[in-house]
Amino acid sequence: MTDRYAQTVAFVVAGVGVASAFLDWTPAPAVAAQVAGGAAAAAALAFAVRRHGSGPRWLDSAGTAAGGVLALAAAGAVLELNGPLAAGPVVALFAGLAVLAAGAAAIRGVGKDGVRTRERAAFGATVASVAALVFGSLLAAAIVPLAPDAPVVRWPLNTAVGSVGFGLAGLAVVQAFDGHVDVSAPGRRDVVVAVVGVAAIFALHLLLNAVVTVFSLPQSTHGLVETARDNPQILPPLAVVSLLFIGPGEELLARNGVQQFLYGAYSRTGAVVVASFVFGAAHLLSYAGAGVAPGAVLVALTRVFLVSLVLGVAYERTDDLFAPVVVHGVYDAVQFGLAYLQFS
Repeated sequence: MTDRYAQTVAFVVAGVGVASAFLDWTPAPAVAAQVAGGAAAAAALAFAVRRHGSGPRWLDSAGTAAGGVLALAAAGAVLELNGPLAAGPVVALFAGLAVLAAGAAAIRGVGKDGVRTRERAAFGATVASVAALVFGSLLAAAIVPLAPDAPVVRWPLNTAVGSVGFGLAGLAVVQAFDGHVDVSAPGRRDVVVAVVGVAAIFALHLLLNAVVTVFSLPQSTHGLVETARDNPQILPPLAVVSLLFIGPGEELLARNGVQQFLYGAYSRTGAVVVASFVFGAAHLLSYAGAGVAPGAVLVALTRVFLVSLVLGVAYERTDDLFAPVVVHGVYDAVQFGLAYLQFS
């Protein structure tokens, strides 16, 4: 018999979701706030019953599903925002995601100690990723000014040095939790997973493009691509940097560091999901430029999250960096190559 800590957490964050319905949702339609509030109330009710040891276990699944509806309603409202962030949808979105996380723990029967271990692990992974971003930026800021003042040199160098910083941070994370660096001579399985991963990530890319087009979703492009509109000559070197630096550096941090660290608190599947969420959040500044609509940023980060799932699965299937590094590097290199053809 497990304790009811997970249900209590889910109840509390669902209550936050209820409160969010009374905040400002402009310019989203009123029905979005109503749906979000109703879903949050349903989740709160289900988990209120379960946290007192009453009701059937399926109420945990029902409450978690209601949390999913809350998150979707909030996301739909964020897509309507063209100006400053409205408090209601943002609070509701985070509340919905928190209900999903706590609800998943409740469904699996994770007790208080397990939930707190997950909370600490997720927080630690987030802090490590933020620290890596800061370290990579500082390293680039120290080295790049020494290079010739030409975009074709400085932008690729900035990206390469930043990626090296991410990789060094990944090594520090591995060292901190006594993990191991998963680099070895690739075997047949590694090559197969890499090939399948490349095919899967581009199939996902085409599917996401179709979804964006069909539903006329707002879009935001990576800051590097925006810079390349006026300086397309930086893109071929960036394609090379993708293969040699971006893929290895970011995967050493996100997969070998963060995802391997999360294995100690979550199931391997759960670690892939949480690591991908952290990876997506770490790209916030890359897409949230001045004048970019919040909905466009949300679409971009969702795309990064889904792409990261492919990379996370590639690492989880092989316990080696070869496949995710190849998939990541090839994916980014092709994106830079296509952008060069478009801008030239």
